[in-house]
Amino acid sequence: MPIDPKLAGEGADWIAEMLSAELESFVPSELCDIVMEAEQKVRDENGDQGIPHDEMAKRLMAIFEADPEIPTQEGAVSEFLVREILHWEDEFLTMAGVPRQVRR
Repeated sequence: MPIDPKLAGEGADWIAEMLSAELESFVPSELCDIVMEAEQKVRDENGDQGIPHDEMAKRLMAIFEADPEIPTQEGAVSEFLVREILHWEDEFLTMAGVPRQVRR
């Protein structure tokens, strides 16, 4: 289920901030936006809002690797980073009062 665009923007900013602090490296909010938008598209297309993060990260990386605009070489966007964004998104959505249920 798509979230409100304003809330999604706030979420991307917050996730980028939290993840940058956790990894001690800059993570742009634009990347979080891309992950969140692509994730929702995959969930909607598959009719499955509960796709586990590990599986979702693999699916998203396959999409990102096919897109020349997204840097997926070593040291850039990785499955690990995508999975971390998904986990922080869970935290944000819970705090925003719209928690989601994904299979573990």
